[in-house]
Amino acid sequence: MKESLSKYHIANEQTLKVVLFNDYLLIKQMQAPLHNKIKLLSTLFSINPNSWRVIGITPAALAVFKLHDFKKVSGMGINRSHIVQRHTFYKQLLEDNIRNHETFWEQYYQNDCTILATSSENMAKGIALNEIAFAVPADERKLFRTAGFAWKHKEEEENFLKELCALKIT
Repeated sequence: MKESLSKYHIANEQTLKVVLFNDYLLIKQMQAPLHNKIKLLSTLFSINPNSWRVIGITPAALAVFKLHDFKKVSGMGINRSHIVQRHTFYKQLLEDNIRNHETFWEQYYQNDCTILATSSENMAKGIALNEIAFAVPADERKLFRTAGFAWKHKEEEENFLKELCALKIT
């Protein structure tokens, strides 16, 4: 019997901030090697129901979506690419002296964002903010929400991508 993924997430943002911060402090105090602490942080952050949130799309990724009628197709070569590399950011978190959950959350939230990019864009040099041609709004549609290592991609996302493509052409 498959368990609901929501059991592994904390939906209440205030509770999420406190839990992440308190557990981050525990990991930071551990005697384990740095690379193990970084793995633990990565696992800890997965309780955020919108980790690796999508804030934009590159033109190349939009072109690939267009080739596939704006659907998400297995093997299409689109992924959520981190603007700030996770290893670098997690290492910085472990070195910083963050004193409260609000400051922690602000730093985490600003550095946990991704953009939809082609695999080759991501592998070539990473993604820079100035490469984001199209912003994904943080509105009630909750576009491209986290689904494990992937993102949810339904009719709402398809319509959004079609609108972006139409804006690009006109």
